[in-house]
Amino acid sequence: MRRPGTRTLWLTCAVDGADHAVSDAAFLAAQGGDGRYEALCRATVWASSLAAPPAGRCPSCATAAGETAAVTPDRRTGGLWSRLVPRTSA
Repeated sequence: MRRPGTRTLWLTCAVDGADHAVSDAAFLAAQGGDGRYEALCRATVWASSLAAPPAGRCPSCATAAGETAAVTPDRRTGGLWSRLVPRTSA
């Protein structure tokens, strides 16, 4: 559980595609490194592009950050592109 007054930053992991909570201290400690951050769930997060839309949050990180257990759905599945270009049936 995080301490009161500490802030978290949600980063999308390029490996598993989930949003993980990274504390300010862990984020600052990793600056100038190779793009790896330690999440609140102790997973190693390889940050994806910060221009990417948010993904579904890691349930372990959400619990550690003091959020409710509900996990937000992955918002990448039904965007503008999927509405404009329908999938072809195989």
